[in-house]
Amino acid sequence: MDSAPFVHAARELRQRFLSLLDSLSAVRALAELDCCRGSDVGPLLVGALEALMQHQDFARCSVFLLQDGALVCAAGRDYMEGALESTEGLPPERSYSPRTFRLGEGVVGLAAETRQTQVCSDCAADPRFVALPGQRGAAQGSLVCAPILAGSDVLGVVNVFHPRPQHFQEWHLQVVAVYCAVLGHMLASHRAMHGLEDVVAERTRQLETALVEAEQLRRRYEELSTVDELTGLHNRRFFFTEAEAATARALRHRHPFCMALVDLDFFKQINDSFGHAVGDAALRDLAAALRRHTREGDILARFGGEEFVLALPNTDLEGARVLAERIRTYVRGLHWEAEGISFGLTVSIGLSTLDHDGRYQGRPLVDHLLRQADKALYYCKSNGRDQVSTHEDLPERQRAVAGR
Repeated sequence: MDSAPFVHAARELRQRFLSLLDSLSAVRALAELDCCRGSDVGPLLVGALEALMQHQDFARCSVFLLQDGALVCAAGRDYMEGALESTEGLPPERSYSPRTFRLGEGVVGLAAETRQTQVCSDCAADPRFVALPGQRGAAQGSLVCAPILAGSDVLGVVNVFHPRPQHFQEWHLQVVAVYCAVLGHMLASHRAMHGLEDVVAERTRQLETALVEAEQLRRRYEELSTVDELTGLHNRRFFFTEAEAATARALRHRHPFCMALVDLDFFKQINDSFGHAVGDAALRDLAAALRRHTREGDILARFGGEEFVLALPNTDLEGARVLAERIRTYVRGLHWEAEGISFGLTVSIGLSTLDHDGRYQGRPLVDHLLRQADKALYYCKSNGRDQVSTHEDLPERQRAVAGR
């Protein structure tokens, strides 16, 4: 099986996760600006664009405000100069008069006129794109223009540019929309402090909406940080948090609770013989098999390498053994092909159970149960593999060591 798509997807997911974290940082930095200090809106806009540029890989960004029916460039930043794009404060060779757009003119004007985000995937080929004064040749890159709204009013447009065509994805548009919602509220608050008090209530509603969307993004980031990229299962971090709470409930209410460690037999030989791509495919198939046999309330995670862990609340040892045998039999029936060779795999499964009358001497219950399940798993390995063993199956001397 070709692993390239899976590797590419994993890398893309990781990059997207990091980019989303940067985007949330940009929104947070924007929200921390003092939007009511001074009557000049320029410093607020420069600070807002700095927050965006510091956390994104944009080449340029700017804000056009609606003034007397036209859109006027009020502030801009680029990675080269980091300066206010106006006739003031720029080096002579980069100074020019701010560009003005009519409503409906260019991509910027369309964003304001339609009140909808406009995406120019390839500026050089898009007839809607209108170049800035003095710009030589067609612009190479992609552009997003998003309206800054205050209820039914258009305050202006935020523009972000990247030199690579087809750069922006759907999540970029969502982040820019959240950014514009927060910026819209801040501009309205600034105006309210200087004579526009009638819009404060509406701006508050827009800020609440923006914060809800930001919270949804934050929760999504947390979810991504607890998922194993290869298999899509939860990882160790998630498992320990959930399993500790589940074992505490089981002990408090005297409910049965079991732990299972599942390990692929001779997995190293698969990687050595056919390569890691085939090994990764086998791990994904095993993850799917485990997910297929788990119930609502069970806690399944990839524990590391070819090892998986299952926490089974409200399950006694006999029930855990039945489930483990079902998993073992199912995996034994799976087959893979590589380099014209068909092969199968087996698993060894070690089980442990919570003893409500045991003395744990302050040791975390999850660590204790994992230690016992690991001893049972090792017992499987040393007795031929492809089997299920419980902590109770160990010789008395080994049980005593595992229970310490």
